[in-house]
Amino acid sequence: MIEKLKKDIEELYSHIREVRRKIHRHPELKLEEYETAKLVEEELKSLGIETYPNYADTTAVLGRIKGKKPGPIRAFRADMDALPIKEETGLPYASEVDGVMHACGHDIHTASLVGLAHLLARNQEELSGEVIFVFQPGEEGGFGGKILTDAGFIEKFGISYIIGQHVYPDVPLGKIGYKVGLMTANSDRFTVKIKGKGSHGARPHQGIDPITIASHITVAYGTIHSREVDPLDSTVITVGSIHAGTASNVIPDDAIMHGTIRTFGDKNRKFVAKRVEEVSKSLANTFRAEAEVDIKFGYPSVFNDKDITMKVKEGAALLLGEENAVEIPVPSMGGEDFAYYLKKIPGTFYRLGVGPSEPLHNARFAPNEEVLKVGMGVFATVALMLP
Repeated sequence: MIEKLKKDIEELYSHIREVRRKIHRHPELKLEEYETAKLVEEELKSLGIETYPNYADTTAVLGRIKGKKPGPIRAFRADMDALPIKEETGLPYASEVDGVMHACGHDIHTASLVGLAHLLARNQEELSGEVIFVFQPGEEGGFGGKILTDAGFIEKFGISYIIGQHVYPDVPLGKIGYKVGLMTANSDRFTVKIKGKGSHGARPHQGIDPITIASHITVAYGTIHSREVDPLDSTVITVGSIHAGTASNVIPDDAIMHGTIRTFGDKNRKFVAKRVEEVSKSLANTFRAEAEVDIKFGYPSVFNDKDITMKVKEGAALLLGEENAVEIPVPSMGGEDFAYYLKKIPGTFYRLGVGPSEPLHNARFAPNEEVLKVGMGVFATVALMLP
């Protein structure tokens, strides 16, 4: 079976590469993936696959293929959205949309899942159970995974487990990286508005300087994870922007801080958020100002199921060789809304090697397209040989 699958992958590669290039030329931002969804729908329908477009009143496209043998119902997921980045790759199929680019590889993910559909359609006689294709919108901050989960698609289709993948420059091309347990961090964000009192820059005693206060608060955040959280529990509090003032000789009334909090699991998530709020307000009060704090809880941690992860490891070993299924030793501080699916059912989310390459979210990110063979191939090996 594996040799037949490898042959099919080689035969399909040029078509799947062209699908990827079409998506790359026409990137679309979160929850606006209209043309991408249309392309996906056309591909699925051309294979005779049951198709569910505009799922949950979004651009999501779901598909279902039924095998000829009994077996479980499982899902494979790809995200479809791009980023607000101006592409600088110089590729002949570079983005034709100014200021929008597939800098996180979601075009690779989507094309790989289309490739899986083609491979399963070719080998439907060998397929056990059912496979649900989940083409998800809005991963880049759009909560697409939560929207679909809340809409009840898992229960509607009776899905028992789900698998996803993401390109990763730190894993070499031709390999996949897997990890049991915690894979990504909670991804939360905060906004702090410091309300001071404006004055002349030469007479600071007549005002309450919100910029100085913002600086003190930023430094104080460092003591939360260095003195209040177990040193073995990774925690990141980053202030990414501070906006205040309009002139060099004017102390402004207000300053606004934006930042992110990263923790793992449930142990410290609410505690750290609570301390960010308390530290912000107490320090502002110390300097005779006020602080308004707004904390938005974002994507939870991805927690990979052991049994499903081992399926992926075994599938990758069959297709690529055992040496090319690499265990990732530590989780990432990045966020990923695949976590919402794993709150409902078992599953795993693994790394698809594209290294060496520029980092994700970089304007020059241009992964080797040979990764498409691995992307669709590992999916198909697991779906056909390890249900």
